[in-house]
Amino acid sequence: MNITYYPYEPFKVNNSKITILSTSSPSVYTKLIAGASGQNDTLHLSDDHYRLLEYIKGIIWIGEISAVDLNHLFQNKLIKKFTADLMDEQRQKVVNLNNELRATILEATFMYELALDIDHELDLQKLIKFCNLKFSNDVQDDPYGIIESIVQTAVELQETRIITLINVSHYLSINQFNELVRLVATLDVKLFIIEFSELATPDRYQECCYYHIDNDYVEWRYE
Repeated sequence: MNITYYPYEPFKVNNSKITILSTSSPSVYTKLIAGASGQNDTLHLSDDHYRLLEYIKGIIWIGEISAVDLNHLFQNKLIKKFTADLMDEQRQKVVNLNNELRATILEATFMYELALDIDHELDLQKLIKFCNLKFSNDVQDDPYGIIESIVQTAVELQETRIITLINVSHYLSINQFNELVRLVATLDVKLFIIEFSELATPDRYQECCYYHIDNDYVEWRYE
């Protein structure tokens, strides 16, 4: 895919290779964030043949890692997928346990001289949601763990949209970022990072598709 910020040439975003767009211009940075988050139309998305796509439907906007809630982003979709992916033996075991739970509750109602009943219809997805299947708190407290979970979850959900983060360099060490580069290289996922940076830093992003727009609005490309 391609992300275009006029008047510059499109920035390539491919599977398995991180794309970084940094800038030392506050005005450019502000417009990039507004466009990437869907607040305005400063950014445009196109496919590999440069046919325009609806930007907001092609982007998973994440933003700052410090503000990410993995459960808010993915919990419902993961529960739906988990329910569909359960093997027959696992599904039957859950059904049996559910029947046992309901029977125990119904038996306990006999303490009252009332005509009470419970719903015997099984909604497996609601049951799993009731159990609160969620991301570990340890992951949510670790910036690298959050990013790793985002890209791996996107793969599990077969997401083709571009995952968009900002200022990842503020949260990861050089070694952690290099580990992220290696991880993304093994996955079928598109990752786009916007950075505010006083200087171009191509040495840090040698294994990435890297672009920089300086304070004079001059663009530098390291593809």
